[in-house]
Formats: sequence, C-alpha cells, structure tokens
Amino acid sequence: MRSRLALLLTAVVALAPAAPTAASTVDPPRVLVIAAHPDDETLFNLSRFSERGWPMAVALVTNGEGGAVVQSIRPDYDPVRDPDALVEKPPGPDAWLTTPPDGPRLRTIGSPTALARERRREFLKSLAVHRVQQVYLLSQPQSPAFEDSWDNGVRRWDKHALRRDLAWIARRFGPDLILTLNPGETWAHPQHVGLGNLVRKWRDAGALGDQPPIYGLREHAWYVESMTAQPGDLTFDRGRRSPVLGTTYDAFWRRATSPYLSQSSHPVWLDARAAVGILPGYRGIDILRRVTPAGHLRHQLRAWPPNRAAYESLARKPVVTRKMP
Repeated sequence: MRSRLALLLTAVVALAPAAPTAASTVDPPRVLVIAAHPDDETLFNLSRFSERGWPMAVALVTNGEGGAVVQSIRPDYDPVRDPDALVEKPPGPDAWLTTPPDGPRLRTIGSPTALARERRREFLKSLAVHRVQQVYLLSQPQSPAFEDSWDNGVRRWDKHALRRDLAWIARRFGPDLILTLNPGETWAHPQHVGLGNLVRKWRDAGALGDQPPIYGLREHAWYVESMTAQPGDLTFDRGRRSPVLGTTYDAFWRRATSPYLSQSSHPVWLDARAAVGILPGYRGIDILRRVTPAGHLRHQLRAWPPNRAAYESLARKPVVTRKMP
C-alpha cells in the first residue's frame, strides 16, 4: 500500500507544471544610473540591460557646461609637442560644433549655456538609442576649472539639494541597482570620484531607497591605473553579437555614442586618441566594479537573458523630468 501511494505521489509531481523561474514571476531589475556629466554613461554599454527589458533611469547631475568642444583631429600630431591628438576649445565665438572627423561645421557653441544645451541634446539622443525610460536633469553648477581633488570637484554643488533630489528619484523609480562613477578611481576626473563618494555615502545612510547595490563605472580606456583588475569586477566582451540587437555590442555602443559630436567620447574622436596611444586601455571590453559588498548582478544577468519581446516593450524615448518637487 505504501509503495502504491508513493508511486501515485510521484505521478502527481511529474504531471504538475514546473516551478516558474524568478525571471518569469518577478519584475526585472530596475537600474538607476547617476552621472556627473552628459556622456559619463557611455563608460558602460547600457544595451546589456535594455536587451533584457530592464527599465533604466538616468539622473544627470550637471549639464556639462564646464567642458570644451572638440574641433578636429590634429593631422600632424606630435606626442612631444602636442598635448592631445584632438583640438578642443572652450565655448566661445570661435568654438564650432563639427561633424567628425573634418566637417562640415554645424554651428558655433558661443557660451557655456550653449554648450549645456548641446550636450543635453546629445545626451537625450544617446539614451533614446539605449531605450532608457526616465531621465532626471538636476542641473547642478559645474566649474569651468578641472579641480584638483574630489572634494574641490563637487564643492560648488548644492549637496543638500542633490541628496534631496536623488532621494526623491529613488523613491519614485525604486532602483534594484545603482550605476555611478567609481569612487575608488581616485586618479580620474575629480567630479567623477566626488559623485561616486557622495552616492555611496548616501546609499549607506539609507537615503537612496532600500540600500540597492552600487556598481562603479571603470574608466579603463582612459587611465592606466583603471586597467588593474579589482575584486568585484565584471567584464563584458564588446565583440560578441547580441541575440536581440542584431549587431555586436561594440557596434551598438558606437551607434548610441555617435550623437556626442561635441565630446571626445564620440567614436571617431575616441578612435583618433586610441590610434596614437593616448587611451592606454582602449579595447573591446566593458568593466563594472562592485562598490558595495552586496550585489548579485552576475546572477541577475543569467536569470534574465536577452529577450526580444521584453526589449521591444521598452519605450523608444525617455520621459524627461527637469524639476524635482
């Protein structure tokens, strides 16, 4: 009798439907990117998330008005005589937005306000390619000087207002994961390091939701120091072909980055620097570093593989919020 009952139970279990996977019963992870300047998000290929149907929001801290405008590639670059393979100018009457690599000229970028407007336009075009769902423009002031420490880099920011705005965004969007600039790369842009430190501090204090894990953008293309592997690094091969996007991750990243005509992150300008060895780590990989102890991004990427239907469900243009309550 006992053996017959065991056989019956076995048959019932065999006929029962398989337990659904986490990816089929739980909403996909929500990713909040916190960037200091327009084009900081290009340090990682966000299509790794959009091809899985993961909702993404980007909070942009400054509009990048303290930057410069790429004009051209130096045809006779000399590493001894010239500081860069690119010609860049601050905004002014002789600063032009140029179609890479050598024209035509499109319009002058005559002031920091004009540069901020141009960089926001480029930023929104790029994020639409990645199917980012939400954009928050925080418009913190940016100094035109390239400050010499992370503290100086963010000294002019209204940090009380920034914390309040990011807390409101976290409550509204509900991120499961935060991507920001890596606070451990102390050799990098001071505002990158400063923002990374602030985000980590406020996350640890519980100001950014239920303490979602933070992953930092590795600036391995730009700095020799960033090429050294660190614990928690996740590496992605750009040369692989996406089963959803119809091309390689590198080709898609180039498409998404091509709106940045004014900045050296544009693929043509970036290639020019890489060709003369200015970008020591420029190669076909993306790297994220786990900043906080908790973080299961590798598992989440496996649980939610690329999915065409999920990708197509994402809106093609982000909703832009310019003023926080």
